[in-house]
Amino acid sequence: MDKRSEESGTEEAKPGGRRSMIDSFHHAFEGLYYVFNTQSSMRVQSIATALVLIAAWGFGVTHLELLILLTAMVAVLAAETFNTAIEGVLDVKVDYRDEHVGLVKDVAAGGVLICSIYALLVGVMVFASSEAFMGLFQFPPEFPDRPVLGPLQIVLVGLLLLAVFIVWVKRATGWRSFLTGGMVSGHAALGFLVASSIAFVTRDPSVSALSMALALLLAQSRLQADIHKLSEVSLGALVGILLALLLFAWPVIG
Repeated sequence: MDKRSEESGTEEAKPGGRRSMIDSFHHAFEGLYYVFNTQSSMRVQSIATALVLIAAWGFGVTHLELLILLTAMVAVLAAETFNTAIEGVLDVKVDYRDEHVGLVKDVAAGGVLICSIYALLVGVMVFASSEAFMGLFQFPPEFPDRPVLGPLQIVLVGLLLLAVFIVWVKRATGWRSFLTGGMVSGHAALGFLVASSIAFVTRDPSVSALSMALALLLAQSRLQADIHKLSEVSLGALVGILLALLLFAWPVIG
């Protein structure tokens, strides 16, 4: 049994069980949060990802173009994660300067570079073919009317933007865990983002009330478990509602 398993007492005690699967997801998210906290390049990539998502929403890329952009961004983030893991293994196993170790690290970094160049080329090709984007470079500039993505794609963009926002808030406040605690309740923000999105899309009072009730139950569960304070849950709910308002109501108002 490894050290982490001894500390948690769950992964090997209940192999293949529900608790073990939850712990696996928890450790995976904490691993991503570790990469974000320790690697400046990962933080830069998270900002780039957020900017690309906002541009994709604002300039109304097609569903296929959004999928291509997401694939390129995920490739960069995954490559950075693997690169960090490889460097960590080498640093643990080798405690002296070795030219072969340096070469292996350079090769791993080269993989990140390839993915980054690919993502850059994808972004240039997608936005260069967008009439709304190219209209900004005309004189006088033409601004896009409104996004053309479907509700599901807009919610997906919102979830990813929310994840970037939460991880930056947790880092700024010095919080060590991604899934538990922190100044902003990510679970409450997620619940109210989805509930508000459902309300904007369906415009049905009964469906909207039900979705909001479920979001309130999710927020209440964070309070009952003593994971968050009322102020943290309230702030998370406000963030989720404001993000949904921006993504769905702003184009209509504008």
